[in-house]
Amino acid sequence: MTRLLIHTRVLSALVALFLASPSTWANMGGSELIAAAGNGNLARVKVLLATKVDVNAKGDDGTTALVAGSQSGYEEVGRALLDAKADVNAKTSNGTTALMRAAQNGHVDVIKELIAAKADVNARRNDGITVLMQASQEGQAAAVRMLLAAGADVDARLENGATALMLASQIGHVGVAHALIAGKADVNAKAGNGATALMLASKYRHQNLVQLLKAAGAK
Repeated sequence: MTRLLIHTRVLSALVALFLASPSTWANMGGSELIAAAGNGNLARVKVLLATKVDVNAKGDDGTTALVAGSQSGYEEVGRALLDAKADVNAKTSNGTTALMRAAQNGHVDVIKELIAAKADVNARRNDGITVLMQASQEGQAAAVRMLLAAGADVDARLENGATALMLASQIGHVGVAHALIAGKADVNAKAGNGATALMLASKYRHQNLVQLLKAAGAK
């Protein structure tokens, strides 16, 4: 009896799948594509793309396959998705892009691919954080240099007036601060509360940063 019940349920599930609408099949394929990209399974990604699955399908949080693959640094996966016309500037529900995820994690080869595909180097999350700010917060100096070379706004501000240099100075990322200063960041910019990069570096006792900022003209 138990075995018969199991078989009946399996059969019902299979019938439901075969009767599913094309959109349901597409959604299932999209979810599988996102998972495959996030796991770096290039072979599976290519198989799914060959079935014409929606390359820009989104997960519950708005993540696309390109965002998932970029976060984990899978360059070849990203290239395959871009070749299949993935939206390089697609955003998750909180406004995160593939370039933000790659920059945050310092995946320079992926960053290079995304920039070449016209990723927006000045994109912002819903909270105002830019790609450059995200890379700066995480101490990704190489990513910062690449973004600046591609035209990222070095003095972009949050609503409270904070800049990438302020964020890096508060945390103590000397390499990032050096890259930002080389990129002509305003070392004397002030946040809404009057704080400067030098004040933040001093407050959190990042002495190497204090010296670097003063040498660059910070007052």
